[in-house]
Amino acid sequence: MPEYIKQVAITGDISRIGTDDDLIRAWCSEVAKEIYEQKCEFAVVHVQGLHSAENPDYAARVICGCITDNPEIYRAFDSSIAFFDTKLTGLGNLYLFKNHSDVQYYDRFSSTGYINLRTGHQHSIGVKECDGFIQNTFGQSYTFRKDFYNDDGTRDLANQRTGFLLARFRIHGKEVTFVNLNLHSVPFEDVNEIATKNASLTKAAAKREDQIEMLLKELDEEGLRNDAILVAGSFNSQLHETDLLNYLAKTQLVQTVAKKDEDGNVESIEHVDRHGRRTTTVERTRFDLHSIHDWFFRLGRGQMVKRYNGELADVAFKGNLKEETCFFQPSRHYELNEKGKEEFQRTLCPAWSDRILYNDKMNDLFRHDSFCASGLYYGLVAEEKFVGPHKPVALHASICLK
Repeated sequence: MPEYIKQVAITGDISRIGTDDDLIRAWCSEVAKEIYEQKCEFAVVHVQGLHSAENPDYAARVICGCITDNPEIYRAFDSSIAFFDTKLTGLGNLYLFKNHSDVQYYDRFSSTGYINLRTGHQHSIGVKECDGFIQNTFGQSYTFRKDFYNDDGTRDLANQRTGFLLARFRIHGKEVTFVNLNLHSVPFEDVNEIATKNASLTKAAAKREDQIEMLLKELDEEGLRNDAILVAGSFNSQLHETDLLNYLAKTQLVQTVAKKDEDGNVESIEHVDRHGRRTTTVERTRFDLHSIHDWFFRLGRGQMVKRYNGELADVAFKGNLKEETCFFQPSRHYELNEKGKEEFQRTLCPAWSDRILYNDKMNDLFRHDSFCASGLYYGLVAEEKFVGPHKPVALHASICLK
């Protein structure tokens, strides 16, 4: 048995490219490249947003096929197992293994618990449930699929899919649980929330905290808390926009103007400089820093605004989960401008929404060595290429088997 094996974990949200076949294939190509270039022993790919596709089953088949049929991936891994849950959670979990004989997967419905992984590719797409996987929707019930995003770009809160999809493996004798997560995805419910200077926690952020607590409770009830646990998914955490706007107003020496609707509710916030020029505009479907927008969020790979990236800190998770430092720019929200250059959108505030966290047991398995290639790496996939509004995020790590 080797002393160390390398893993690559990738999480990505396809909710805005589900109907664009070319972008999905480009997304898959970049994910596959991230995996095979690392020459890892096993790889984890978590996908969110399948229900945004016109045909979720087709999108799932494209993703599984494009990744596992990639010549470099096909040569490197002799087996894979996947469940793309297009019926309930809209989540897809794909696991690739270099040597199937070193891996078992856990099925709580079997008499033996662990089942030996077979050589080849076992992909379940479009079924209601799959052996070896646990689905959970945080108590919400869904009867049919409907688009979360309306034609005008607004969000239909009643039709967002939240939940998690969990799988457990024994890899070289080490028991590891992987969780694909999609939390409440709304930044704020109305502009009034960020207009309130003491709004330290939005209603949406509070819902995300509650859902994390539900996940941790489920892990306890399933008896998995003694496993090494890795949670890779759409945490949908947002920047603390109230503090960010206050900082901008102070440093730019601007006047803050709040416009109200007929009912007296704030419908927009603007910063106006002494020449009457707008420097910031925030509305229900707009977050625009005007002339400095793209530059500001890219500056130092987003480190100028990282101080406002504290939503997960309070949970972080009360000592239950850890995270590497985000030394990369926000994973959302990107678009191509008129010249075909990638830049941040001006409809929502850029944020580190896609994250990979892990518990103490997994942390103990990691080889923490920043001076060699086996050290931890945490960053964006397709950093230099447009693959949709949401860039995947990857964590490379060496696992100690001693």
